[in-house]
Amino acid sequence: MNKVRDLRSALELLENMPGQLIETDVEVDPMAELSGVYRHVGAGGTVQRPTKEGPAMIFNNVKGHKDARVLIGLLASRKRVAALLGTEPEDLGKLLYRSVDNPIPPVLTDKTPLCQEVVHRATDGDFDLYKLVPAPTNTPDDAGPYITLGMCYASHPDTGCSDVTIHRLCIQSKDELSIFFTPGARHIGAMAERAEQLGQKLPISISIGVDPAIEIGSCFEPPTTPMGYDELAVAGALRGEAVELCNCLTVNEKAIANAEYVIEGEVIPNVRVQEDQNSNTGYAMPEFPGYTGPASDQCWMIKVTAVTHRKNPIMQTCIGAK
Repeated sequence: MNKVRDLRSALELLENMPGQLIETDVEVDPMAELSGVYRHVGAGGTVQRPTKEGPAMIFNNVKGHKDARVLIGLLASRKRVAALLGTEPEDLGKLLYRSVDNPIPPVLTDKTPLCQEVVHRATDGDFDLYKLVPAPTNTPDDAGPYITLGMCYASHPDTGCSDVTIHRLCIQSKDELSIFFTPGARHIGAMAERAEQLGQKLPISISIGVDPAIEIGSCFEPPTTPMGYDELAVAGALRGEAVELCNCLTVNEKAIANAEYVIEGEVIPNVRVQEDQNSNTGYAMPEFPGYTGPASDQCWMIKVTAVTHRKNPIMQTCIGAK
C-alpha cells in the first residue's frame, strides 16, 4: 500500500478496509439531497445518540457538475482517522500531541502542482463559482452552498508568518465567498483584522480535498499552537515529511500543491456580508453539536480571483452532527 500523501491515496487505503467507503453512480442533487442520502447511509440514520458508524460516501454523478465527484464523511469515524494516520484509535490522542512538539514545516515545490492541472480565472467570461465548485447546500434552510472543508491559508501582514485553518465559507455570487471568523479565536481572523487596520486586502488560498493529516492539523488552536505556528507543520509531523506548497497564480500566497481544488482570492477590508443574503432563511448551516446555527451579519468577504483543480476533481465536504 502506498503511503497516504493526498486525498486520492487516502481513498485507496479505505477501499481496502471493508465497510469504510462506498460509491454511487446514481445522480444526486447537491441541494439538500446529497447530505440527506449520506445522513441515512453514512451517518446511520439520525443525530440522536448513540450515533452509528457508517462509511464515507463518494457521489460520482452530481447534478450540474459533469466531471466532478463529491466525498462526504471521510473523517466521521475514529477508526477511519486512525487508519489514515497509520495508528490505532486508542493512540490517536498521543500521536496528535506529540506532533506539535516535532513540527516539520511545509516546503515550496518546484514541480508543476497537481492542483493547477485545470485553471479558471475570474476574468474569464464564463467564470462562476456555483458551476465550478460542487459545494452542497446541506439542508433546505442553509444560507447557500457551503465549503465546509476548505483549508484557508494566509500570512500575517506584519510578520509574514503563515497558517492554515478551517472556516465556514458560503458561495455568495459568481466570484464572492463569505467567510466567518470566530471573534478572537482563529489565526487568520487576526491576520484579516490587521490587514484591515492597514487598509490592505489579505491574499488567501482555500485548498479543498487534501491529505487528511492536513485537515486534522488545521484544527489545532492556541495555546497549543500560538500565533506564528504554521499548523501545516503538524501535518508534516504526522506524516514524517513536509507538506508541499505551490505559488498561487493570481494572488501573492501559497496553496497545498496536491489539493483537488484551490480557490484563490483576497479578503476585502471594511466589508461585512449578511450570510443568508441570497436565501433569507435566517440560518447558516448545521453545527456539530446538532443544531442549525444562525446566519451572521458579520461575515467577511473574499473576492475570488481564480479556481484551479485537478482533472476530474473530488470535492470533499462534511456536515455538522454527521
